[in-house]
Amino acid sequence: MKKILTLPLLFCLCACVDVPMDALPGAAVVPPQPTAMTDQGLDPGYKTQETAHFRVDAYGPEATARYAALCEDNYTRIMQDLGLYSFAPARPYNVIIYKDLAELHAKVRLASGESLPEWSGGLAKGNALLLVEGASLEATMPHEMTHLVYNDFMGLSAAARMAWLNEGLAVYEQTRADTVSAGAYASRVNAAVAPNPIPFTQMVNLAPLDERNMDVDRWYAQVGSVVGFMIRQGGSFNFSLFLTRLRSGADVDKALLETYGGMWSKLSDVEKVWKLEIQR
Repeated sequence: MKKILTLPLLFCLCACVDVPMDALPGAAVVPPQPTAMTDQGLDPGYKTQETAHFRVDAYGPEATARYAALCEDNYTRIMQDLGLYSFAPARPYNVIIYKDLAELHAKVRLASGESLPEWSGGLAKGNALLLVEGASLEATMPHEMTHLVYNDFMGLSAAARMAWLNEGLAVYEQTRADTVSAGAYASRVNAAVAPNPIPFTQMVNLAPLDERNMDVDRWYAQVGSVVGFMIRQGGSFNFSLFLTRLRSGADVDKALLETYGGMWSKLSDVEKVWKLEIQR
């Protein structure tokens, strides 16, 4: 978001992706919250469409139908990539799509008393996605939706303690859905990550607070690359088992050993083979 067109992160109020390229769409993710955020609705005249997994509010019947279909398309791909075929939300996710940034910011401020950063173009909180119409929606929706699914599946405590995995999945799914984001992140991996990867011992403990810091940009690009590598190399089914082990309380090394066996026994094994891939 930066201006509306960047991929942000806000670990105190929101959480998300940040790529410092003004041409990119953006997203803003909120750390796991126990309650839904459904009280900052649209102005009178909006339409609602319900699908298997979503309740979508937007302006105009055609737009609402289009966004509802896009929600289900993204949801299907995310669940397939994560291997969560048997998981379903306890109740439909609420998706509210505002006409512009001014309306989003005003409604969030009215409902919560909190002010979003001026560059924030969407957020996930509780059981809801709050998004904005426009070109950035193609990137913002899958990013934020991944956070909803991950937080819902993992539970609040597990989701909160592994920011690298949460954000890495969101970045990966954003690049899967949006070609502009895919190109931007690939460029950043090549230019900033491959020559100087962040050691995994630092990566897993980093909780960036400044979304405009170049190290944060590098961190987002790296965690997206690492998680995508794990899904591609180990397969979606194994990745779902990995998440299940983590949800049950296993640490990362134990979850890797129990899931991937001879492929990876600990996170440092993933680090070694991932580096070989990005530095070819």
